Amino acid sequence: MEEMIKIGKHRIPVIIGTNGQTKKEIEKKTGTIIEIDSSTGDVNIGSDLSYYEIHQAKNVISAIARGFSPEHAYKLLDDGYSFDVIDLVEYVSDSRGRHEQIKGRVIGREGKVKQMIEKKNNCYLSIYGKTIGIIAPIDKIEETREIVEKILMGARHTTIFKMLKRKDFDKKSNNHDQNPNEIDDIDFEDYE
Repeated sequence: MEEMIKIGKHRIPVIIGTNGQTKKEIEKKTGTIIEIDSSTGDVNIGSDLSYYEIHQAKNVISAIARGFSPEHAYKLLDDGYSFDVIDLVEYVSDSRGRHEQIKGRVIGREGKVKQMIEKKNNCYLSIYGKTIGIIAPIDKIEETREIVEKILMGARHTTIFKMLKRKDFDKKSNNHDQNPNEIDDIDFEDYE
């Protein structure tokens, strides 16, 4: 069985890797055979095992095509992780300047907003082209998407920081095994 996906030609070298190493690693880790047409961006993924292996390879390749490093994309081989893509066109007009502005809000000054979201939700964000990709544990994917969408809809960064801090507090107050005096290792003042 096989499946074909299309990716941007400019990401093909990343998927192939130096001397074909990344492609070989994806094939080895997923038990698939991958054929890439560099002139069209068509990627054919085949497997004699099951569709599950094809699905895993497709997720990894799609994540790399959306700007993730292969190392981050390999997290998707763990069944506890999921991949989601937010299309910026759904949130802002199709203006290059407006896209750059909104991507800048998600990244934050010196990348601090993006780093804070990634650290608090144990996830990876890729702001690439007209999309924002998310790789996160299954139990954090919806929360991470919600946070990014709130930023895209114009929420102030302080609102987002308070929301993350409150979710962290709610999580700690519901976990009775955790030390109640544990200090949060993120100083939200650094992000404001």
